[in-house]
Amino acid sequence: MKIAYVTINIDPEIMNGGVGGKIKKQTALWKLMGHAPRLFLLTPEILPFPDSDQFVFKRRCDLLTREISRAFKLIQLILAVKRYQPDIVYFRFGLFTFPLQYLFRLFPTIIEVNTNDLVEYRSRGLFFYWFNRLTRDWMFSKCAGWVSTSYELAELEQNRKHKKPVCVISNGIEFEKYEPLPATGNHAPTLTLVGSPGMDWHGVDKLFFLAQACPELNINIVGYQAKDFKFSIPANIHLHGYLPPDQVKQILAQTDVVFGTLGLHRKSMSEASPLKVREALGYGIPVILAYEDTDLRDVSSEQILRLPNTENNIAENVQTIRDFAFRSIGQRIDRARISSRIDQRLKESRRVEFFAEIVEIHRRTS
Repeated sequence: MKIAYVTINIDPEIMNGGVGGKIKKQTALWKLMGHAPRLFLLTPEILPFPDSDQFVFKRRCDLLTREISRAFKLIQLILAVKRYQPDIVYFRFGLFTFPLQYLFRLFPTIIEVNTNDLVEYRSRGLFFYWFNRLTRDWMFSKCAGWVSTSYELAELEQNRKHKKPVCVISNGIEFEKYEPLPATGNHAPTLTLVGSPGMDWHGVDKLFFLAQACPELNINIVGYQAKDFKFSIPANIHLHGYLPPDQVKQILAQTDVVFGTLGLHRKSMSEASPLKVREALGYGIPVILAYEDTDLRDVSSEQILRLPNTENNIAENVQTIRDFAFRSIGQRIDRARISSRIDQRLKESRRVEFFAEIVEIHRRTS
């Protein structure tokens, strides 16, 4: 199959991080399976994606100029996809931009849904909330099908009401490329959270309470800088800003416990499959989960600490977290128990099977 992978309205910082890494791995695996993927990116700056078509719009200008530039570049993107003549378009859900509707009319288009966008866009302000609310139904009504990263998102009435084919495929990693990191010999536990500023559902702010309550813990926060906080930074919190994957790995090599998302409740969600947790598990590092993980719901392990998905989940479990962190020094999780659950190769095989099903439906009905 010829697959056009289209992304729009994704910040370069996100595309240069875990999301971009996921996309690169997906397309590489599709090629290994004998398919022909190509990336088409609408972006405010050139991104390190080889063999892709990138359409750069103006960002540092007034709103009207930016939106005109964005629309013009999207027209160019759609024309490029048309020249490519894919069997299927895989569209990572993003805020509607005119004239996106033409893409959906040209080729069967599958939407990838990673979040409860109605709640997420509410946090960005009334304009984005209402604009998304008024345009998302059009996208779901015109798509050929959609992929959900969780069962929770797949069951939301706002997504299912158009009765399109849906396939649940959680996030994964190329498990065989992750060598287990040796357990640390730390005297005091080191805990790490990898996140992105502006996304309050990561729950980074909760770690400040933990740091003050347990000064003996060392806490790394990757993706954040001091300017991202309005309050003072405790001495045992270490901010690293955005880091390339090799430097993140260096920090994880000295880490005893990795935090998953701590505030998923803030966008009215209870289930997820964060890449940062899968990467930690690939390295064998114990994790703290404050949500239901799509792939790990029935896994019981002493190296996985589960917290409630509530606003006070850190404040009300300080001693439990501290004890788990000290127990985790010198420990690594049994990777064999989870490899088949989080391996991206298996997930991508199912994804392209779904693509083929949609292509066949389109062939029969067109």
